Amino acid sequence: MSSNRRSFLKQSLIGSGIIATGLAGNASVIQNFSIKSASEKTSAQSFNMSGYAAPKLDKVRIGFVGMGSRGPGAVERMSHIEGVEIAALCDQYEDRVEKIQQKLEKAGIPRAKTYTGSKEAWKAMCENPDIDLIYITTPWEWHTPMAVYAMENGKHAASEVPAAKTIDECWQLVETSEKTRKHCMMLENTCYDFF
Repeated sequence: MSSNRRSFLKQSLIGSGIIATGLAGNASVIQNFSIKSASEKTSAQSFNMSGYAAPKLDKVRIGFVGMGSRGPGAVERMSHIEGVEIAALCDQYEDRVEKIQQKLEKAGIPRAKTYTGSKEAWKAMCENPDIDLIYITTPWEWHTPMAVYAMENGKHAASEVPAAKTIDECWQLVETSEKTRKHCMMLENTCYDFF
């Protein structure tokens, strides 16, 4: 087995594809077949998150980014879970955040710290040391950059599907998680209720 996971996975996928397409008898095709990634590099990663458990948190302080379509529901669902604190809300549009703040207040939940006013407001939220997890509900192209930045700033990251749009982005998430020892989770959004 290759010490480089990318190589191993690539060869496994190539082998499966060749067998499935019936090209196994054509040695010249197999010999010349390869997949190259634009950002492929040899990784010096020595830590693997498999089996890793981050230190236990008695309370999980969550910062949410993206209060448009999916964000309000995510905040509402998390507000029902014991041990969760809605610590921060972020969106470039202040009125979206304020609408969620009012719902939290009606439910007897303290107002969360607000990050708004620009497309970069989420970075300040990720840099806040009083947040443990960044929950991402933004347009897809922001999922990977936000999750990576969150982990690089000491936060666990949770993203609505998809967490990444390319293989390179997938590897970026894996390698950042391993480097920072922060969990990165893709949330499957098929179960919405507590009833």
